[in-house]
Amino acid sequence: MTTWGLRLAKVVAVLALVFVAVGFTSVSSGERDGTVVRDRLAGQAVRLSLPSGDGEPKGIALWFHGQGGGADHRVDSPWLEALRRDGWVIASSDFHETSWGNEASTDDTRRLVEWAEEQTGLEVEMWVAGSMGGAVSLNALNFGVEPPPCWYGVKPAISLTQMDFVPGGRRFIAGAYDGVVPTERDPVRNLASLPLETRYRVVASKDDHWVLYDQNSERLIRSLTDLGAEVSLLPARGLHEDPSHWNAPDLLSFADTCLGGDTTLAAD
Repeated sequence: MTTWGLRLAKVVAVLALVFVAVGFTSVSSGERDGTVVRDRLAGQAVRLSLPSGDGEPKGIALWFHGQGGGADHRVDSPWLEALRRDGWVIASSDFHETSWGNEASTDDTRRLVEWAEEQTGLEVEMWVAGSMGGAVSLNALNFGVEPPPCWYGVKPAISLTQMDFVPGGRRFIAGAYDGVVPTERDPVRNLASLPLETRYRVVASKDDHWVLYDQNSERLIRSLTDLGAEVSLLPARGLHEDPSHWNAPDLLSFADTCLGGDTTLAAD
């Protein structure tokens, strides 16, 4: 048996044990094939969406949901489904829902990484963040969670004192931080601490009316560029919820680069 075959057999065996220990849920209407593993870690729902097909699993991608989401948010959308169908395991968590990157969400990230790798025998290769998930993921990077090879942020919301246009944003952020965001927990003020070995990709629109481009994505890109990190931008169009943000071909192309594929991506 080839090395690839042995690795696939190992993953299948591990997942068989998960079936016994945790239990699988049958696929729902949003999951036309493949299987979902569910559990709870420290009170938070967690989920693994396993890849379909018989090919070699590529790795684990952590998904960080936006404000008001949970472990199921967008996981069954065509955008993330494309990643799963391409051989990726999608790991997600409630992340304390409207946590905005507080300490609890960092602990959630650490637990999710450990759980997902233990259950599958694979490694986390990429983090994917949407909106508020930008703050959750960048704070996890700045507070000791092992950095992934790649980070993909869609309209990342990282300036926690400048979220007045996000519906409910000011209220939810105040609730997540007992009224005041500590300086060290405001990602936009700690960009210099981000790991430079990680490769970054940002998808954002300059017309975003909630998560303002110049206060969030632009500052992230400029800081990472100045520090010498590898960072690229895919311009989206329109307002915050414009469908152009959810570009499945670009997500798949970037994911391939995380595994040593062609690093040519769409031009800025």
